[in-house]
This record gives sequence, structure tokens and C-alpha cells, in this order.
Amino acid sequence: MGRKVRRVPMDFDWPLHKPWRGFINPHWKECPVCKGSGSTVAATRLSDLVRLLLLSGSDAARKRCHPYFNDMPLHESVGKVCGREMLELTTGLAGRAPSPCLGHDAIDSWSAEKKIIQAAGLPEDWGTCPACRGAGIPAENKPAYDAWQQEDPPSGEGWQIWETVSEGSPISPVFATPEELARYSVGTRWGADNGTSYETWLAFITGPGHAPSMVGDEHGLRDGVQAIVDMCSQ
Repeated sequence: MGRKVRRVPMDFDWPLHKPWRGFINPHWKECPVCKGSGSTVAATRLSDLVRLLLLSGSDAARKRCHPYFNDMPLHESVGKVCGREMLELTTGLAGRAPSPCLGHDAIDSWSAEKKIIQAAGLPEDWGTCPACRGAGIPAENKPAYDAWQQEDPPSGEGWQIWETVSEGSPISPVFATPEELARYSVGTRWGADNGTSYETWLAFITGPGHAPSMVGDEHGLRDGVQAIVDMCSQ
């Protein structure tokens, strides 16, 4: 999960791992037709198939065959590694080559879906839920939902780390100094951040203050806090 440093009052006592109330829109209600996705079943199926197609391109770049393709009913291509032609196809659909570490991502999938819809001669809004027009919420809820404004937690002298994968919630106690928060962070098990040094945490807390959970770069797939601190120090 992503990390963000926030300055809050020393007596701020919002429960850990509970999304902050000011980040949750009370007017949200999922569309009963699409269950909040904003898409039809056909569009969802297209998305599933495109992700598998792009996975083939990512596999081709890595010269391997994903276990999915060992058991799927693919006839002559079961268990086989696709060559450069597949990589060229998925790169063309996605608009870019797959990342060496993460392969094709969700943005690539979205781009590929749009190109396929366009190539089929269909309108841009093909696959959009007819009930909510892609909003994911009932039409009667949308005006109030759009008018709602986020409310940040109160600001103060304390130092605290929040996760940013959900709406946003605190994952550490509030500390009086960056040094105390850095020492606490070293002893946590926050996914990819486990093992990050005190010096790196302190540089993150007093420096950029926000980072994704992981980063894929020329060094491979690694802890986002470490990667962001390295980038800022260059």
C-alpha cells in the first residue's frame, strides 16, 4: 500500500486502519444494475480477455509461459511461449511496451480496450452501463455525490504515517518528532516496506513524505519508500 506522512495534533486519536470519515463520501451507493462498475457484462468480459492477451505480451518479453496458459483450452498454443510477434501486438494495442518488472498494467489494458472498440467501429461509450451511464452510482445520487467535498484531518505538530490504498487511514501512532516515527517504522511489517532502514525512513518522513508501496525500475521491483528516497537524493 502507499504511504503518506501527515502532520496532525498530538492528541489526534482516530483509530488505526480505519478510513478517515472526511475521506468517505456519504452519498455513495452502488448502481443496482452494474453493481458499481459502470460497465456492462460484455465490457467486463472484454476487459478480462484483454488482460489475458496483454499477459501473453508480458510473457513474450520475459520469454516464458505463465501458468494460466498451461491449463487453458488454447488448443495448439497451450504451454508454449509466444515470440516477438505477440510482444509487438500487445505493445501496439497498449501504446507502449510492457514494463520489465511489472509487465503491462491497468493503463495498458484500458488503452487496448479502447483501440479494440474503435477498430470494431463501435461508439466510445460502448459497454457503458445504461442505468448509471458509467458513474457507478444511481442518477439520483450523483448530484449530491459530486457536490460533496473532502475534509482533511486536522493539522498539528505531530507526525503520523497513513496508508493511501483505501480512502486513507492512519497506520502509526502520532509522534512528537520525525526521529521517533522513523524508529517506530523500522519495527513494523508494512508489506514491501519491511526491512527499510531507520535512515531511509527518516529521509522519507522529513523529505518527500509520500510513496507507492512498490516501484519497478532498473533495480527491479523494490520498496517504494526506498525507491523514492533514492530518486530524491540524485
